[in-house]
Amino acid sequence: MIKKLLPAAALLVAVGSVHAETELSVYGLVDVSYGKNMADDANGTNPRWHSGGDDGGDGGGGQGNSTTRFGIKGGLDVGNGLRANFNLESAEIDHKLRLGHNSKTLFARQAWGGLSGGFGEVRFGRQDSVPFQAMGVYDFNGQANTVSALANAGVASWGRGRQTQSLQYISPTVNGFKAHLGVAAREDGVDDAKAASSGALTYAAGKFSVSVAAESRRTHGGESFTGIAGSYDFGFVKVMSGYSKGFYGTKGKGPSVGFVAPVAGFNVGMHYGKNNETKVDATEFFVNREIFKNTYAYLDYGHLDNHNAPSNKAYALGVIYVFDLAILGH
Repeated sequence: MIKKLLPAAALLVAVGSVHAETELSVYGLVDVSYGKNMADDANGTNPRWHSGGDDGGDGGGGQGNSTTRFGIKGGLDVGNGLRANFNLESAEIDHKLRLGHNSKTLFARQAWGGLSGGFGEVRFGRQDSVPFQAMGVYDFNGQANTVSALANAGVASWGRGRQTQSLQYISPTVNGFKAHLGVAAREDGVDDAKAASSGALTYAAGKFSVSVAAESRRTHGGESFTGIAGSYDFGFVKVMSGYSKGFYGTKGKGPSVGFVAPVAGFNVGMHYGKNNETKVDATEFFVNREIFKNTYAYLDYGHLDNHNAPSNKAYALGVIYVFDLAILGH
């Protein structure tokens, strides 16, 4: 990601006498792709151009690799070794440049504030779930919107969505261990909703990492979630393996495996997930490379085999531009 300071004169006008320990930046990404998702293939819809947040943004209904969005994040040293932090991240921006067209909420992805220090970090507000934050690193293709084998099979170890009234604690790393705990109030407007609690523990040492995560039911009729995943980086290839139960609060459980390897300047990889309850398995292949500074080209392909229905495929050929512009800083 890039960091560019505004010209000195503009900075003085913008910040006035703001303390030097304040940091503020605008960040985000733009994903432009051509392709179709699993639902398109099932419906016979032709491939077309997309900007990552089309048709719902995330999971099997999304398009491209990532969701086009922007965010504002920052922090301020408040004394006694404490720092106040916040993050506001927009809803999807679709190919018609509509912001939050599906969610109807401006900061639908992140809207939280908190404190950090030697004790760790506390956050409150709308944010990614504890399982997602702890386990997302084991998906080597960044939980791709269109082709994610782990999501399409329903066995992603990161498989829990965002929560609105969420209080989370992230511990400092001690002897390779890091804990992450959370509680969330019942979601407004969700039938049968109930409060939920969650936790995750990660151990990392050198090239090895393993995490476990769990979350209670979010609805009285839903499923609790448990997941475990680990990875090892051999240098010439990085491998992962995982197992989860209760992906996104639905029935289903099963294993996942994957790898990513550097090949002639490209990252080449695959994931495979099998749901032992629904009898669905999915495969994902991906290739990507940084073609310009902070600009990445990618090709994603996925195949879904549902033994009770016709199989489907999805693909996306696209470019992602990532930005992080500091407008206040040390």
